[in-house]
Amino acid sequence: MRYAVDHKGQSRERIVTAAGRQFRAKGSENVRVADVMKATGLTHGGFYKHFSSKDQLLKEAVQAALAQTATQFAELAGGLSRGEALKRVIASYLSEAHVKHPDIGCTLAAMGTEMARMPRDMKRAVSQALDAYLDRLAFLMPGKTAGQRKAAFLVLFPSMAGCMMTARAHSSKERQRQILEAGRAFFEQAFCGEKTPEFLETMQ
Repeated sequence: MRYAVDHKGQSRERIVTAAGRQFRAKGSENVRVADVMKATGLTHGGFYKHFSSKDQLLKEAVQAALAQTATQFAELAGGLSRGEALKRVIASYLSEAHVKHPDIGCTLAAMGTEMARMPRDMKRAVSQALDAYLDRLAFLMPGKTAGQRKAAFLVLFPSMAGCMMTARAHSSKERQRQILEAGRAFFEQAFCGEKTPEFLETMQ
């Protein structure tokens, strides 16, 4: 059977997407290559036509998942003022739906502690993906300079990821709701106003 020229590229993309969802849902150590290939409907043996190792797949899956989330948030913000757009992003991030579906949510919230333990070469690739994540969403941040907006992002998004991880750690739905509501209220007040937050004023 002859395939279209881009068939291999499409298969590779399916594998990366499926892996990204499974890694976020279960953690990379709990996901086998066979699990990923089964989710794509492809054979286990076909994996090595695309990737040299599970580590290569993990690196690409994390990069792709971060890029996908940045695109979703950028689209969510379309047509709104900076403050209103950021409120919408915060509400989406700190939502019950995000708690329930780590597999399609922010990779930082789903795999943050695991990413911190990755080998140096893999961490370098992940760092580049995180920087790209920042660059895509910096326009939402308060601040008079690029440096201030970067600093705002580096406080807001890791803090929201921490709230999300904490909410997921609780079995109580009520406690989860309290964490999400408190986080939304705090971050909206701190980052969505017209004035530059005081903690950014001393930064360039």
